Amino acid sequence: MILWVIIGLSRLRIKYDMESNKKISIVIAARNEEKRIRPTLRSLEKINYPRENFEVIIVDDDSSDNTVNIIEAFTQKYNHWKLIRLKREASELRGKKRALNEAINQSRYDIIFTTDADCMVPPNWLNKMSAYFNDKVDMVIGHSPLISHKGLWYKILEFDNLFSAISGSAPAKMGFALSSVGRNLAYRKSIYESIGGFKSLKKFRSGDDVHLTERFRAKNNKAIDYCADPDTFVMTIPPSTKKDIFHQQIRKNSKTLKKSWPTVFFSIGLFIFYMLFLTLPFFYPKILSIWFGVIIFKFVVEFIAIYYAALIFRKKQLI
Repeated sequence: MILWVIIGLSRLRIKYDMESNKKISIVIAARNEEKRIRPTLRSLEKINYPRENFEVIIVDDDSSDNTVNIIEAFTQKYNHWKLIRLKREASELRGKKRALNEAINQSRYDIIFTTDADCMVPPNWLNKMSAYFNDKVDMVIGHSPLISHKGLWYKILEFDNLFSAISGSAPAKMGFALSSVGRNLAYRKSIYESIGGFKSLKKFRSGDDVHLTERFRAKNNKAIDYCADPDTFVMTIPPSTKKDIFHQQIRKNSKTLKKSWPTVFFSIGLFIFYMLFLTLPFFYPKILSIWFGVIIFKFVVEFIAIYYAALIFRKKQLI
């Protein structure tokens, strides 16, 4: 399996041709983000793409702080920016799903780019990532690294983020996308609508990006590509406290048992395999030397995979 991952990573290619003719809608959901949304909006201002070929749609999901006024100050400056204000009312969709669904419904173009209200997009985000769309590609998954901070906790979070990049990129390049991040994701509106959009995910409380990717995979598993171009990496603000880190990890890892059955069985089977393998010497002491040799080999192969990924995703400091 690790060798399979290495092969997937080796298939990551950067497309150097920059396209500016595709029509793109950027959609963002925001709720009570007054302390974090300004850098996001400023980064959107710096996008290097023809204004007539893209639009920015920001949905304020009934914020109780000053978020909507901050957004409005930016949207009034640009005729290709739009603010949608939602009120808390009964709906079959809740929270972020409802906000994004409303933005997509009101979007004008077929290619949808999504990010979060606490992220910073690079200037060539649209140029570089849209180049991966062709007649055979309906979804492009991107990478979203954390803004670096000092301290052991942030180093561990960066390492965890690198693993997320591996689990998103390698399987996608091997034709079986397993995960994605809504902070840096693009897909065709026509396919989104054909699979039922976020309404088909209303039973899930979180993990909209991952479950949407699974729906796209079920539609056509070969129509999903991964963009590992550093010029498309969308930076995100890491959790500020240990409590936030804990809750983020709970939300992130709780998605596993809510994925498709093949993915769930694979995850559980892999976990059981590792538990049995690690406890094997307790049941068969005679094979301890063989077991230890296999462990060493496993660590070497894993290091090769992680080393390779650290180079691809510009995280050499983690090696």
